[in-house]
Amino acid sequence: MKDILTILKYTIKENITKKAFIITTVILMIMIIAICNIPNIIEIFENEDTVAENLKFIVIDEEKIIGKDLNAITELGKAINWDIEVNTTNTEKIIEKIRENEIDAMVEILKNEETGMIKLKYTSNGSMFADDYTMSTQFAEMIKSLLVNKELINSNVGAETINLINSEIEVETKYLDDENDNFGVAMVASFILFFAVYFYGNTVAVSVSSEKTSRVMETLVTSTTPTNIIIGKTIAMGIVGLGQMLLLILTAFASYKLFIPAELDIVSAMIGKINFSVTSIAICIIYFILGYTVYAFLNAVTGATVSKVEDLQSAQTPVALIALISFYLAYFTATVPDSGASKFASIFPFSSAFSMPGRILAGGATAGEIAMSIAILLATAVVLAVISIKVYSGAVLHYGKRLNLKELLKLSREK
Repeated sequence: MKDILTILKYTIKENITKKAFIITTVILMIMIIAICNIPNIIEIFENEDTVAENLKFIVIDEEKIIGKDLNAITELGKAINWDIEVNTTNTEKIIEKIRENEIDAMVEILKNEETGMIKLKYTSNGSMFADDYTMSTQFAEMIKSLLVNKELINSNVGAETINLINSEIEVETKYLDDENDNFGVAMVASFILFFAVYFYGNTVAVSVSSEKTSRVMETLVTSTTPTNIIIGKTIAMGIVGLGQMLLLILTAFASYKLFIPAELDIVSAMIGKINFSVTSIAICIIYFILGYTVYAFLNAVTGATVSKVEDLQSAQTPVALIALISFYLAYFTATVPDSGASKFASIFPFSSAFSMPGRILAGGATAGEIAMSIAILLATAVVLAVISIKVYSGAVLHYGKRLNLKELLKLSREK
């Protein structure tokens, strides 16, 4: 036990003090903070593009179509940061001011001679690609609002009724699929756990192969047993990986709360649908530990079979294929959590760590399925750990040609 703790401390210290680990962690934290600040960055650029002065418009009603009620349009304009002036000045002078950019646009209130309906003539210095269509449409809405209010008042309609007519209608959208379909939660959980389980397990293989290349392994083997080495390294890299992941999650949580505007907060609604409880979180941690154990021991063996770090990638191909196939099985079946394929992914030991936690958080797994899944994953982890320790013990001091599967099985029987 003392030797395991010594290797554990050594491995943790060695990895968390590496420049690559520190730089990667810092870069990921900066990226998370930057992503959460995207709405604020967009707002800054939008504010820079917005002219400090109000947009200036002149409205002309020579035919007195709306009359004195038109003066109310200036108050409507202030609500959207528009400076609107009701004027009867000669239109040619106003057009000249538009050309000189003293005024943004002129709006003339006219009558269509054929239909007798009101029409607006919008004159600006812009082009067909400018925002003039939007602004002219807003003017039409304001003029229409004034006319409607005028007619309502003339018809002795009460102020309360007029306010009710002019009030905005609140729209609340409800998606029935959201009540029973939380596959988005399952897919996100599947991705996070795959990243954590596989990539942190991969660091075990890198650590073992690096120490073999530098001959550090020979010193370690003379000081303790290969069994203590593989167990100590597996636990140590799990702690390092879990610590880094928790740091990134905390950074993401704090950045989201500090920088994301309330009107853009969509994550809170999603989290509200997740089956969060002490039990569900504890079960998810168990799946992480067992899933990490399976892949960490497999990666430790691949690291022990090579003599040079350069050969590690090819040696890891079988483990990488198993992990990728298992991940895609869990990821794509998450869209149909009640299907047979999804239930199989939740029980199959190499994919259950990626699939079942998402189903648990989405509330789509029964107690019987969870118990069966954990039992199979635990049994697989124990069997693989025993086999991996035996193979590792025989392969860790092997140098030269990379060991093949037949030779590894022979080593496991000998040990």
